[in-house]
Amino acid sequence: MFYITRICHNTSNWQRPTGSATAEQGTFFSQHGYGHEEWLFRFEWQIAGWQYGFLQGVNRRRPSLLANRVKVADVVLFETPRQGVRRYATRIRNIEILDDSQAVDALAEYKKRGWYNRMLEEIDEVDGDRDAFGDAIRAPHVLNIRFRLEDVEWYPPDTLAQHGDPVLSYTRYTFIQLLTDTHFPETINRRRTRAAQRTPPIQDTYFRGGGSPRECSPEHGKIQQALYEELQLEYLPTSIVFEENFVDVTVQTEEETIFFEIKSDLNTRKALRLAFGQLLEYAYYWDVLPEKRIRLVAVGRTELTTEDERYLTYLTERFNLPFEYRQVKLPSET
Repeated sequence: MFYITRICHNTSNWQRPTGSATAEQGTFFSQHGYGHEEWLFRFEWQIAGWQYGFLQGVNRRRPSLLANRVKVADVVLFETPRQGVRRYATRIRNIEILDDSQAVDALAEYKKRGWYNRMLEEIDEVDGDRDAFGDAIRAPHVLNIRFRLEDVEWYPPDTLAQHGDPVLSYTRYTFIQLLTDTHFPETINRRRTRAAQRTPPIQDTYFRGGGSPRECSPEHGKIQQALYEELQLEYLPTSIVFEENFVDVTVQTEEETIFFEIKSDLNTRKALRLAFGQLLEYAYYWDVLPEKRIRLVAVGRTELTTEDERYLTYLTERFNLPFEYRQVKLPSET
């Protein structure tokens, strides 16, 4: 699904509040001096490869979107740098809309890492009203989306909407669904290369360099627990181990070794792609070949589509790979 929505004007590439959206009238920014989306591209604040953030358009429609099972969307973001002007900023594919449980978990992780306190400090630096941050009525969740950086495509800085472009009539922070994306301008990195920043990354005492090679998002941990509860009904608990040689879950039986790799993406094709290489390495990279029969299981949250099933069948039959897929939902999705 294609959507377009407005974000407040920002001069730091949406890494921190800048107090620059002076063209705002009757908005959260005009009343409180900042917008919740002003940390959208704080690239050093990632959790297991996921960028969490906030879109006001999603905030307004999130309950109805989730009720209608709209959980993934391609979204074009535009800003209003001055009255009567609309500038295309970026396009993000495969944005995931967080449910209440995910939003709470993500914010808890931000607080744990010190990022939430840093956000409050940066609100103070632009003389914003920190008491309105995460307001229970206007913005009950500080974070309401997540995405991967490889899905971010930037527009050139001077990409302004021209006469006749319907975006010129969009004034509110609404999440507008479109039937087609053919009328959008072309992005710089249409080939889906890694997104570049327009300003240097912010380095502060709350940024943790390095980090664990197996850092997990809150969603990942919950799926892992749900998978464990399912496997306990199928295998002896003593045969199930976690994080051995970095494998999410390994099951050892007398006849076979089963490797499970969890991907929390709602895009099933992406989950298969991300899991496939890791599973092959877990099973076959080492000099000593496994003695038991091997099964490689990608674990994701969504059902396989017809195209996914065709792809999986081709891999298993054409290359004789013991590769399969298992759906395990988050507890909030069951």
